[in-house]
Amino acid sequence: MTVTGTHRVQSPSRPAGSRSGVEKALIALEAVTSVTALAGGVLLMVAPDGSLLMADAAALNGTPFNDWLVPGAALTLFVGVGFAVAGVWQWRRGPYARYLSLAAGIGLVVFEIVQFSVIGFHPLQAVFGLVGAATAVLAWRLPASRHAV
Repeated sequence: MTVTGTHRVQSPSRPAGSRSGVEKALIALEAVTSVTALAGGVLLMVAPDGSLLMADAAALNGTPFNDWLVPGAALTLFVGVGFAVAGVWQWRRGPYARYLSLAAGIGLVVFEIVQFSVIGFHPLQAVFGLVGAATAVLAWRLPASRHAV
């Protein structure tokens, strides 16, 4: 179809059910983060000495934790389950999915800051802090109108 008075062709709009690249990237990032956090958290709970993940128990010296059980449970619940819920809700395009994903991303950044303040620095904290920031940025870039009631 052409616009009156010009020879430009208008591109057809995207079908209502298709997903933008931002939305696809956000869902994929949430899924991968959830799976890795669930796996890591469960492995820490199964072997609280950290042996299955080669987590040094000495890292817990001076912390309120005697072993990796509670940190593993926190990782499983807050990051693993949190990102799973956000990813599924985003995939279903549930009401306020954008804001749930934004909260998950910011929550992961806060989780990593707390972890750093309790047990000190580990490179994975920086990696997952960036994952949390990327999640928040991708969620923020989604159109609000599509992701609200």
